[in-house]
Amino acid sequence: MEKKLAIVIPFYKIDFFEETLVSLASQTNQNFNVYIGDDASPHSPEKLIEKYNKNTNFYYKRFDHNLGGKGKLSEQWERCIAISDQDEEWMMILADDDYLSTNFVEVFYRKLEHIKKSNITLLRFKMRRVSEENNFLTDLEQPILYKAQDYVWDDECHKRFISISENVFARKIYEEKKFRKYPLAWRVPMMMYMDFSNNGMVLGINDAFVAIRRSNQQLSWREDVSQYKTQAMELFYFDIINEYGYSFKKNQNLKFLKVYTYYKTDKRRFKKSLFKLYSEYGGILEVAKFYIRSFKSKK
Repeated sequence: MEKKLAIVIPFYKIDFFEETLVSLASQTNQNFNVYIGDDASPHSPEKLIEKYNKNTNFYYKRFDHNLGGKGKLSEQWERCIAISDQDEEWMMILADDDYLSTNFVEVFYRKLEHIKKSNITLLRFKMRRVSEENNFLTDLEQPILYKAQDYVWDDECHKRFISISENVFARKIYEEKKFRKYPLAWRVPMMMYMDFSNNGMVLGINDAFVAIRRSNQQLSWREDVSQYKTQAMELFYFDIINEYGYSFKKNQNLKFLKVYTYYKTDKRRFKKSLFKLYSEYGGILEVAKFYIRSFKSKK
């Protein structure tokens, strides 16, 4: 059977990596390949990879220079994907501290015919939250069909959250869109939902899960990279309003606009002025509030 799934792991931390590899070696369906791109980590994973590569479907490449620590996490993801076989029609980015249920690949293939008939290009699997010690926290099931814009809004309102590991996406849509180059890949998965679904529907799958680990060791929570988050927030909120504002309600765009205004550095310009956008989304009251905030910030 032709392998249609590439599991791509951008590797840096070794602390929980063995659990990731165990979950892959234990898959009930081994019809997939794993591509591990080492972001110049000080810890070599090669012995672990050799230990669990019983089906000879793990491929490893070490890169000479680190990108993640420089905030270029999207670029690291993309150079890892470049290792993979172009004939594999579906891909996922699996974090080096997350892992899969043993039936993940089996369920993927079981759903594949339906996925193709539905013309879906982005899948979202059930998420299992686990602690740093791998203790169960909660299961988060997904709606079967849900609009990408609703996922983005739910994340914005903390009703759901979007990460990178729970998603499987079509290679053709990745090649067309690629990842946004937001520093630290902060908010990149959220924009990925809009881009990789063509602002359409996302298919939820609850028969298998991705375990998402809550850990203080994650790159995105390190204090030395916090400046990248600020830069990414400006880029994301600018793009979501500028490119996809038509998909959201006025109150939603107003929320996005307020966050953008907080982070903006005046390097980017909307076609309309901020005053006009505040008027369009919030009316005269929001214009007045924006004017007062702007006046105070100039003092």
